[in-house]
Amino acid sequence: MTNSPVSSLEEIHAALLDLNPFAKHPYLNAGDVWGKEFFDVESINSHASDAVFQALECIQKRQYSTTSIAITAQDGTGKTHIISRIRHRLQSQGGGLFVYANKYGDLRLIKQEFQRILAESLGKVGGQGVTQWQELATAMVNQGLKAAKAEAKVFSSQELVKKFEKGSSKQVNKWVKDLTKAFIKTKKVSDPDIVKAIFWTLSDEESLYAIKWLEGQELANYKSNELELPSQRQSFDAVLQMLDLISEYNQLVICFDELDASEAYDDISGLYISQIVAGLIKDLLQNLSRGVILSVMMPDSWSNKIKQLPGGVYNKVSTHGNPIDLKYMNRESIIDLVVCWLKKYYELRNLIPPTPVYPFTESQLSEIGEGRETIRQVLKWCQDNCHPPILTDRKESKEKELLNPVELAFTKELDEELGDYLEQTYLLADALLFGFQTLIGQIVERVSVEQVTEKVTRKGGKNDYINFKVIGKENGKDISIGVAVLQYAGGKALGAGLKRLNDYETFGMTRGCLVRSTTKKISTYLETTYLEPLIRQKGGEFVPLKEEEIRPLIAIRAVHKKREVDYRVSEEEIFQFIAQKGADKMLGVSNPLIKEILSDPSYEVPVDMIEDEPVTAEEFMFSDLSEEEETDEAIDNLLTEFN
Repeated sequence: MTNSPVSSLEEIHAALLDLNPFAKHPYLNAGDVWGKEFFDVESINSHASDAVFQALECIQKRQYSTTSIAITAQDGTGKTHIISRIRHRLQSQGGGLFVYANKYGDLRLIKQEFQRILAESLGKVGGQGVTQWQELATAMVNQGLKAAKAEAKVFSSQELVKKFEKGSSKQVNKWVKDLTKAFIKTKKVSDPDIVKAIFWTLSDEESLYAIKWLEGQELANYKSNELELPSQRQSFDAVLQMLDLISEYNQLVICFDELDASEAYDDISGLYISQIVAGLIKDLLQNLSRGVILSVMMPDSWSNKIKQLPGGVYNKVSTHGNPIDLKYMNRESIIDLVVCWLKKYYELRNLIPPTPVYPFTESQLSEIGEGRETIRQVLKWCQDNCHPPILTDRKESKEKELLNPVELAFTKELDEELGDYLEQTYLLADALLFGFQTLIGQIVERVSVEQVTEKVTRKGGKNDYINFKVIGKENGKDISIGVAVLQYAGGKALGAGLKRLNDYETFGMTRGCLVRSTTKKISTYLETTYLEPLIRQKGGEFVPLKEEEIRPLIAIRAVHKKREVDYRVSEEEIFQFIAQKGADKMLGVSNPLIKEILSDPSYEVPVDMIEDEPVTAEEFMFSDLSEEEETDEAIDNLLTEFN
């Protein structure tokens, strides 16, 4: 760049007027952690990420097997940035598998939620161009084949995935069976079905279902039959076996983020999210064979929440030593940040600025660095001040309009990578609950919304299936609508939820409402037993869950949860945004899903969702993989096919 002629100021100013280099909101979320692109100035807070990699190196050298590290910092100093740096370096350089936790679901069920987090994270692409599950499965396949025959071919992850892709359904089914038999001859496992499910992730066609099963979700009967797995396996024992298998071949880095939300509180245990996760870290650390557990939080969360726990718990959160503090920006780090940021901007546009920090000067940036500035504050200052010397009032007005902090945060959350979020019942229900809470005091579809509550039983308790009740008046009459988001694939949990939706007496409802995706089928048995009585006899309703209608509610709920720590916006500003932009953004009274739930019932059963799925004895006949039928002949045949 230095050897080329400097671009004209007219060209540079035109580019700056067209797009502010710092226009992107200065927040990181899961999309940045898992995304391909990652902007990093490695010198900033390198002491924190270096501590993690040094710990991994010590574990690799068998100096110790596990450790936990806590990082504390004020919001905006780069806690999630450190996690993203760790993930991207592990992906590019290897050194371990990576798990990222930032959405915890039902805090009362944190261990079950962690099973989902673990399996979902391992479903992300790792360092070998395939998912982390497929990397693990490849290592397990190679061990099983090598144990059976020393000179057996050693497969790369991509070779094995391609082999499964080319195999017929019958072949793949046989391979999974025989590989499972071969593997459990080499390693004692308490649950062979977990091994089988991991091998199923090698099949692109079945990997989605295998990962759902590993997450602890219930599969539909036909799919569990096809994969020859029980319909569901949800337990902390399953998590421990997965960790044991991972540790056999890889180090594991588990990162816990988003631990500072004051409203993330369990009113039954009286514990905050950071304290609940601390208990989980203790259990994980005691059962993890090789790896690092990292948690990031604000200093107040460490001092006022973690350290208030019994010593046997809080000491486990940072066995590495005292929490590592992230540093504020100084003159040098600010200039490094701005230079790197602008370098990428100008290179993309084939422009060469007169100085690396143009349109700023180093003296301007040095003045910023005299205080205790965070990365986020520096980027915000750059955003507000990065414009050519002459800027029209019209352009200034346009920029101010675009910089509505709630809209920026909402857009960021809309772009967030949520994984298979339509399977996360708690996430969906929580977003819908907040959507209704924003309507209290308003009239929607002739319903005056007076109260929205999760205390759905007559005794004021919560329920795992009826998510909340909307209480108000319709045409002068008291109403109480019980809402149940039931995305379960399997019949057991779905049946339990439908049964409760029909129990108006226990839950004090005048109407029950089932919210469910139309792509998720319901058996004729459940239709006849529960759905028809709910809709045709009791005046209940089925409301289809549509991605485009629930996604804005999830985004605005995330903004509300992070309003204090991440986005620095008030609840009042969020509610104003919903009122002003709701029609454009499908929020508040303009959200079709909310309006449909409050509208008059149609008394129509969704016939397109009903499928005749007869129950047969075969549904309950899962192979017992520990028996002697796992013959050497089957393994020999497998070796022949794979070599």
